[in-house]
Amino acid sequence: MAVTSTTGIGAVQQLADSLMKRFDANNDGQLSKEEFSGLLGDLMGTFKSGGFQQGEGGAGVKFEGFDFSRAQNPEKSAKDAFAKIAREVGSMPLTKSEAESWFNTHVKGPFEQLGHKVNWVEGDKFQFTNWQGTYTVDFVRGADGPDPALWWGADPA
Repeated sequence: MAVTSTTGIGAVQQLADSLMKRFDANNDGQLSKEEFSGLLGDLMGTFKSGGFQQGEGGAGVKFEGFDFSRAQNPEKSAKDAFAKIAREVGSMPLTKSEAESWFNTHVKGPFEQLGHKVNWVEGDKFQFTNWQGTYTVDFVRGADGPDPALWWGADPA
């Protein structure tokens, strides 16, 4: 026996109508690039407030202290570069020993290609130099603990 339901379709249509009303600023029935960016920014803010960004491969990656709703500039900002790369990796280390390997495997090369030289990596910390100076960053808050998260604990070296 086949079961069909239009309840889900009606709910989706109501959600779509609600989103159009909220983000279609000029009421032309279409979302411009700027209006769509506003919708995506709002959705990313929702994910951010929950602390999780969905990574590639379906892995939940927890970020703390990153604002994904604003424009990112990975060539100028080392923090933005790290966030961009970590989101693309789609996984995160949970321990200090995993962190060092994860960073060297996934982050170091792309980070340096964006103009941020990695001086060293030890556990869940690394040091970099760019146009802003030299900084040491703790990039996994709570490594080896019950609730680790990717974050940006930077201090001048």
